[in-house]
Amino acid sequence: MNRFFRSRALKAFVCVVVAIILGAVIAAFSHSNNTPLSSATSTVLYPLQRVSAYLSYKFANFNDNFKSSATLADENAELKMQIEQYQQEIIGYNEAKKKLETYEDFLGVKEENPDFIFESATIISRDSTDPYESFTLSKGSIDDIEVNDPVIYGTNLVGVITSVSPATCTVSTIANPNVNVGVYETYTGEVGYTGGTGNSKDRVYCKIPGLKTETAISPNGIICTSGSGGIYPKDLIVGTVVELEDAKDGISSYATVRSAVDIAELSEVFIIKSFDGQGVVTITD
Repeated sequence: MNRFFRSRALKAFVCVVVAIILGAVIAAFSHSNNTPLSSATSTVLYPLQRVSAYLSYKFANFNDNFKSSATLADENAELKMQIEQYQQEIIGYNEAKKKLETYEDFLGVKEENPDFIFESATIISRDSTDPYESFTLSKGSIDDIEVNDPVIYGTNLVGVITSVSPATCTVSTIANPNVNVGVYETYTGEVGYTGGTGNSKDRVYCKIPGLKTETAISPNGIICTSGSGGIYPKDLIVGTVVELEDAKDGISSYATVRSAVDIAELSEVFIIKSFDGQGVVTITD
């Protein structure tokens, strides 16, 4: 047996088989126009080629996405600018609307009171430490503004000028206890004066002390200026009665009055610089 594997015949047979296989391989490569070396190289590099093709595809998509993202960012920036522009236009429209309403009210008051001399003013600051809602206006002594000039919004009394500088002035509102206004109730005709009680809830409040315990004034009664004292012209609206209570002395009562206008929301007001009867003290029974 060992002789057979060592025999020349077997060796010759193996050489023939190898030659045939080698020839077939060479023929296959020759028909595909590839050399054995190039085929081997292609086989080795095929995975790398697949990876390269995949990366090229992804990179192309990345460029497209990158361009799309940049375009989208530009569009978003443009839209944002448009929105901001529209918002500014809306703010301007609302401010113009408020001013128009203010001046319409002013014209109505002017028609009813031709003797009034007005000065429009803008609220430029508020005193956050003052519980009585005082604020500063954009007009002063160079505009002929003086202490004790009434401040109104439409036909509603807001307060009175309490200090003046050349370019500004300070307003104390009807919520201030030091601001006393001669008033009457429009239905009953009862008279009195107000003293501020401070800011409460959504509006400022004042009160009318010294009323009779059997007063006919009732909630929802409208309180207006009486013109007494010479500081405030007659018939400006102060507010509405919201409550009646007995005073501590047991022999009188007082009415709590809610201001007719939301003073905290105001931005424009009018100062009455002059009116018939200004400075003339009258006594109202």
